[in-house]
Amino acid sequence: MNDWDQLVVFDLDHTIVSDNCSLNFCRYLVAKNVLPYSYFFYSFLYYIQHVFFGMSLGDLHRKVFDALLRGRSLDKFEENVIPFLEEYLPSGINPIVMAQLKLAQHLGYYTLILSNSPSFLVEKIAKFLKVNDWRATSYAVDKQRNLCHIASIMQGEEKALCVKEIADRLSIAKDKITAYSDSFLDLPLLLSAGTPVAVNPDRKLRRFSELQNWAILS
Repeated sequence: MNDWDQLVVFDLDHTIVSDNCSLNFCRYLVAKNVLPYSYFFYSFLYYIQHVFFGMSLGDLHRKVFDALLRGRSLDKFEENVIPFLEEYLPSGINPIVMAQLKLAQHLGYYTLILSNSPSFLVEKIAKFLKVNDWRATSYAVDKQRNLCHIASIMQGEEKALCVKEIADRLSIAKDKITAYSDSFLDLPLLLSAGTPVAVNPDRKLRRFSELQNWAILS
């Protein structure tokens, strides 16, 4: 059993990857005629409402799920994830954050991805990046493996709880935890770490980070 002495936690969208992997996956599925074009239009519309017009992250997930995902085959999504990632990841990875991830792995630290993107995407990205663990928004399926409801949404508070759970299990103190995120919505996650790092932060997180003298990666 490894004796882990450091925990390094990464958000995914706009942190490890430079944009939103869920939106790009939707675009990919439309391009491959798996989904109709209207699905990308509506997912983009909801995303804009979240980013610019105050729609909560929870409401964004519920809107997208009810309008676009409910009743869809999980197997159909999963069979397209690897081909999508083969196209997306080579240009989608943030090289600055990737360097921090590789350094943490080289030093033998425990690495963790926490993301509000769907688990069927995050699982494969985490495996590709060879991180130790990951958590994401998850969906329940019916007997036919069609998506039927949202089981859990991985938001800031949930991310902070995950960090505490894993740090307690590994006996890692707060001052040995580093967390990376781009969003003020992840403030609970960042505050759970002894070393918070803002990555291309949104305006509110940049202001807060500057006041707290946190590191900012651009």
